[in-house]
Amino acid sequence: MRPSRFWLIVKSAALVVFVLGLASEARAQGFGGGMPGGFGGMPMGPGAPTRSAPKKKEQPPGTPELHAASGGSETTLPQGSEPTLPEEPLKLTDPLKARLGSDFGLDEPTLGRDPGAIDRDFYGLYYQEHSDRYRLRLAFPVWMERTQPSLTDSSKDDRASVFGGVYYNRRSAEHADDILFPVFWNLRDTDSRTTILGPFVNREAKDTSDNWLAPLYFFGTRPNGSYQIIPPLLTYLNQDNKGGFDLIGPAFCSFSNQHTADEEPKGKGGGCFGNPVERDLGIAPFYFGGHDPKGSYRLIPPLLHYHSDNPDEQHSLNIWGPFYRESTEERELFHVLPFYWSIWGADEHHTTLFPFFHYGWRRNASLFVNPLWLDATTEEGNHTFATWGYASYRGRTELDMFTPLLWLYRDPDAGVNQQLLFPFFYHRTGPRENSIALFPFYGSFHRYGVSDQTWITPLFEYEHSLTGWKTNLMPIAFFGRDRHDSHSVIAPIFWDFSTPSSRTTIVAPIYWRFARPNAVTQIVGNFVYTEKKVAHGLDWKFHILPGISYGETPDGHSWDLLFGLVGYVRRGEYTALKLFWSPITLSGHAPE
Repeated sequence: MRPSRFWLIVKSAALVVFVLGLASEARAQGFGGGMPGGFGGMPMGPGAPTRSAPKKKEQPPGTPELHAASGGSETTLPQGSEPTLPEEPLKLTDPLKARLGSDFGLDEPTLGRDPGAIDRDFYGLYYQEHSDRYRLRLAFPVWMERTQPSLTDSSKDDRASVFGGVYYNRRSAEHADDILFPVFWNLRDTDSRTTILGPFVNREAKDTSDNWLAPLYFFGTRPNGSYQIIPPLLTYLNQDNKGGFDLIGPAFCSFSNQHTADEEPKGKGGGCFGNPVERDLGIAPFYFGGHDPKGSYRLIPPLLHYHSDNPDEQHSLNIWGPFYRESTEERELFHVLPFYWSIWGADEHHTTLFPFFHYGWRRNASLFVNPLWLDATTEEGNHTFATWGYASYRGRTELDMFTPLLWLYRDPDAGVNQQLLFPFFYHRTGPRENSIALFPFYGSFHRYGVSDQTWITPLFEYEHSLTGWKTNLMPIAFFGRDRHDSHSVIAPIFWDFSTPSSRTTIVAPIYWRFARPNAVTQIVGNFVYTEKKVAHGLDWKFHILPGISYGETPDGHSWDLLFGLVGYVRRGEYTALKLFWSPITLSGHAPE
């Protein structure tokens, strides 16, 4: 049933409940316009005057009469179809507001009416309204009738009546409706007919039908298919020329008769039990299966069974409980999980019997593993053997491991030999180095032409390289040079760090010297000396803590007692006396 039919039923039912507003409700249902004035907008008697058309506004005396010039225009724009916007482009009209949210077609509010000539009569419980071919009559509360021209054929009338608030009748070129609320509905328009009798619904339209016996049975047809719903049997059947879906209790079937553009047709179409292109069916949770143009599958959970087949990719898979069988274009697989595994192909074969052994080969490579040893050979001929406590590798390099203590490594191509007796002895020789370590007593690491490093116990280290040298006696003495940087440390008394741009020297706790390219700070006991380069000379000052300070600049000097209790300063023309840490200007202006 279309939503428009349901709206008509709801509107008719509302007439019974809201009978006092029948006149205003009639406008929404196509029964007429509003009733201005008096009770409900009606004049208070048969002789009440009707509304007249608005008069033209008169101009004040002396106002010149305006005439349009021949060939003139009200705007300076040239003639054409210049687009314009309304003053309120987002404002909704009343008819549009009434239409929003539904496809129910309301009658035109001015159909058959002459807004300038409306006659209204009110006689107690009887009211009538007449305008041109529009007429509304109301005998409260037993009868109401509206007549107006038909919407599609103006030569015919459109009549709608309500009797006793329970029976609605309408006849026009487009409609033939009868409603006996709430038992019977029979609605007809130019495209369809809908009949409702209690729980029974019948709807007929072009190539479309619906027959319902709610809530037990629902059936309908469409131009390309049909549907059927039986809720007590948990049944849903729906199909069209593209495919469909069927559900009967736990059983289901989904099918499609369509091909994609790159698929070769492999089905003849039909329903679930025909030969569709794609199909998925099952009885949950016991069986699931289906196929499509690429292959098929089957799943039976109670039997731990799964099967799939894809001929295009030459792939198939079959599982029955612990038995696993798979076939691909390159390989075949057969397993009995989790103990037996077997894989084979044109140039390979692998077999595992867990936990006893694994053996496999591929071309010239092979691998054999068991709880006692491992033996592997690569396609290049490299060989690895490993067992408890010993392992060896033979290839471009050679390795023997007497785990976990002795490792012997050789690289014939690079001329490298290495021995490790963990953790006491390490020796490595080669074209670029010669290193030996006797932990923790001695270590010598010599890289020819690059560096030479020697350790005697973990405390003494000596190293020289292309960029410098260093000697460390941990944790007391550290001396060294790296390019232009040097350091000398005798902890915790003496520190000296020198770079091309600075130098820091500390003889704790009596001597501190920090030198930069433009400044020097030096502390000897309670004597502090600072110096920095300024324009035209030096700015220097010394302090004998805590009492005396004296300093000179290129344009003056200064002195202080107790950092300004009493003092004097001169900078060019500026002179000042310090008294109780406050400067008192004697001449000139203080320099910035």
